[in-house]
Amino acid sequence: MKLPLRKSVVGLASGVFIGLQGLAPALQAQASPGPSNQAPPVEAAAAQQKDNEEYLAKLDGVPGFGGIAFGADIDPLKKTLKVEQDRGPLVIYKKDGADLSFGSALLDEVLYYFYEGKFYGVALHTDDGQDTLALKEVFQFAFGPGQSPGDSAPTTAWIGKKNGAIFDINLSSGEGSAFLFDQKIHDQYLTYQSQSAEKAAAALLKGEQP
Repeated sequence: MKLPLRKSVVGLASGVFIGLQGLAPALQAQASPGPSNQAPPVEAAAAQQKDNEEYLAKLDGVPGFGGIAFGADIDPLKKTLKVEQDRGPLVIYKKDGADLSFGSALLDEVLYYFYEGKFYGVALHTDDGQDTLALKEVFQFAFGPGQSPGDSAPTTAWIGKKNGAIFDINLSSGEGSAFLFDQKIHDQYLTYQSQSAEKAAAALLKGEQP
């Protein structure tokens, strides 16, 4: 499933989550290369499973981003963050003068997502293929190869017990996005999103605007 990129900030907030729901069943067991020719399949599979568990433990150990812990309250941070988009309970912020270097990638922007005043995710955006691939390389060094729905699919995801991450590249433009998030607050947002959609659908059926 293709995920929206930087030019649709609102789309990233919803599309990432919808895409993640669709991919989740396939992502619970992280994808891995086939067994090594130098080890029996059972031993190779066990070794790969161990590697995956170690990578996911690293993902779950990520405390936050940019010096902001997942779950941190927005109030003491308002002096350093400015509102990029206000969507009610979901507010997206930007840091003035943020360092946009990230490994060998030069980021186009970094967006901080707060749901009901709590920090739960960061979106990293690139605007050309070279920087996009460099961004993906950072995530794979940190969290392993990840899982994609197909060999040529633009989306890669990593799902831990506490945290998750998802990466997407626009194969036409080379633009890319990576989203790192706290799963507990992410699930709270999904519940809100679903309830909002149901409310809007009910209003639509009555010919009303919610």
